[in-house]
Amino acid sequence: MPTRTTNDAELLPIDAVARRLGIRASAIRYYEERGLVLPHSRQSGRRWYGPLEIRRLAIILFWQEYALMSLDEIGEILAGSGATRGWAEIVQGRIGALGEQIERMEAARAFLVHVASKHDSAPDGCPHFEDHIWERHEQP
Repeated sequence: MPTRTTNDAELLPIDAVARRLGIRASAIRYYEERGLVLPHSRQSGRRWYGPLEIRRLAIILFWQEYALMSLDEIGEILAGSGATRGWAEIVQGRIGALGEQIERMEAARAFLVHVASKHDSAPDGCPHFEDHIWERHEQP
């Protein structure tokens, strides 16, 4: 993480950071428990965050929203050279998992389009529907 001096005027309390990022303060505390972020300082028991910590929180939210990554994966990426896996390995694994999800979602969409276009009532009894039900439970 880049180092930079932060003056007190740049520090924001946890509730202000939460509002700025559109998340709950409890989420920030949870990220802290997970070791993903630390407050810049504590004053009178209150957490204060500087620009670097706010940026780190924004990065966590970005990876969650746009890459659909778990906090474990994000933690490994943020760990840098201390991670058990390299960031490229983590990203490649996520690409594979998303590819599998996309295939399942495309198959689900195709099935639902078929059901919606071919039936005026529930699909129960439709040969296409019956094939899908039983193909998962066929005996070898």
